[in-house]
Amino acid sequence: MFTMKKYITAFLFSVCLLQLNAQKQPTISQNIAITLSEIETGRKLNMPWRNTIAVGRAHNLLRADLQEHLTAAQKVMGYRYCRFHAIFDDEMDVVRRDKKSGQLIFNWHQVDKVYDALLKIGIRPFVELNPMPKALASGSQTMFFYKMNVTPPQSYNEWSLLVTQFVEHLIQRYGQDEVRQWYFEVWNEPNLSAFWSGTKEDYWKLYAASARAIKNIDSKLRVGGPATAGGAWIKDIIDYCSKEKVPLDFVSTHSYPQDEQIGYPDRKNSPFKVGEYFGARFKEVHAIVKNSSMPNLEIHWTEWNTQSAANAKSVTWGDNIYVDNLYAASFIARNMVELDTLAQSMAYWVVSDIFDEGGIPQSPFSCTYGMMTIHGIPKASFNAFRFLRKMTGELLEIKSSASLPEGKGMVATRENKTTRILIWNQNFVELPSHSLFTATIQIPVLGDTSFSLVKATVGIGHGSAWESWQLMGRPLNPSPTQLELLRQHAEPLYSLSNIKPINAAVQISINLKPGEIQYIEIAPNGQTTSTRFVNPEDFKIWDEGMSERN
Repeated sequence: MFTMKKYITAFLFSVCLLQLNAQKQPTISQNIAITLSEIETGRKLNMPWRNTIAVGRAHNLLRADLQEHLTAAQKVMGYRYCRFHAIFDDEMDVVRRDKKSGQLIFNWHQVDKVYDALLKIGIRPFVELNPMPKALASGSQTMFFYKMNVTPPQSYNEWSLLVTQFVEHLIQRYGQDEVRQWYFEVWNEPNLSAFWSGTKEDYWKLYAASARAIKNIDSKLRVGGPATAGGAWIKDIIDYCSKEKVPLDFVSTHSYPQDEQIGYPDRKNSPFKVGEYFGARFKEVHAIVKNSSMPNLEIHWTEWNTQSAANAKSVTWGDNIYVDNLYAASFIARNMVELDTLAQSMAYWVVSDIFDEGGIPQSPFSCTYGMMTIHGIPKASFNAFRFLRKMTGELLEIKSSASLPEGKGMVATRENKTTRILIWNQNFVELPSHSLFTATIQIPVLGDTSFSLVKATVGIGHGSAWESWQLMGRPLNPSPTQLELLRQHAEPLYSLSNIKPINAAVQISINLKPGEIQYIEIAPNGQTTSTRFVNPEDFKIWDEGMSERN
């Protein structure tokens, strides 16, 4: 009876999902003939998004649930670095001033626990030097739920001492060769008054004090900035460091797609086509660095995600549905492929909704930044990265009978005899309607054996569970069964078929709804001669012996 009830509930829920899918019928695009070249380009995807992932702040990493979420993501993605705010936050208890002597006293116990946890799962820190500890602060202005201080130091010498003591401790604990592989980024978004109450010149003083303190310890340690919002100050920091002979090993900055609505409200006078702003910022910063006096600087985008806005009034930084719903999948797939060569890091902000800039969320979905919910349920964004990670091997050239419509695209690789394809149909929040992506793909294969064709589709109710939670009525405290359903709906839809090539090629059809992505893998079928190493005659003796009647 219980099983039947669950079956009926699941069936009715599936019907509701179908109705949700059908609410806005997309138009049908032209069926495009696409051919993959047999010639490999000799280039592989760099996957700069794998270089760095982010969590909210250092103190969050003392929580077991966030460590579990980061570990789960690490097993799938294989990240190299992790960035987060507030390593010097007062909750980390790194420095206090002795009341009698006025001397600064340093303590690294909480810092060690955070970095130990990262290194244990194979991720190095991308160190963000901030905020201002109360003992050093010149003012009381704070930011976020956890009240991080954003004022300049009352003494830049004391700030330099803090950085020196910090880095020397790291080398003592983890070794010089290890720490040389870390990055040290000075502050966070100093071009926004909410994050830095000082002037631009005050930031240059902070940067110079930090960089010189680090390089005085070891010239091979890596330091950079300005960690600005919106690609700002990149030329400025290069010019400043060149003129003042201040060390600079990399530049860093941030970008979010809804920044366009801030710079060009309702896209009025925007020089960019719909959906092009985000990528244009990456290209612009890349060009600035390449044309500067330091053309070989590494470029690290240490914050970005899929927060978007249809118009200027809908810009929101704390309740943005486009980080939770299906939209994120196609946005990520498209941009991570198209911008693949323009940076060393593209750090998605953030890995988990265990994130307390506005307080830790309470509900399963909360339009918070993470690619996993507070229960560790993967969002559509997580699944996009999951399939991007599979795109190993050399890139194949793609030819089509017509230009692909805006936002529709694909990438293909070959590794040995396995061909992998990732396809996306990005929908744009600024536009009222969207179309299906229909195409026929001709794929060359190696050998005349039969092949297995695996398709994995991320769509509403299969790879994107936010929409399912909406249909549930947005329960704050879902039952165990409801959570099971959300976990199931967070998994992509897989299918398997066997195909035989014709003239050394196979042909497949795709039909993607707006926002969907699809991963396709074509591999030659293996031959199984025996399921075990045991002699079949031994099995016969065993079967006879076990079948005797007592």
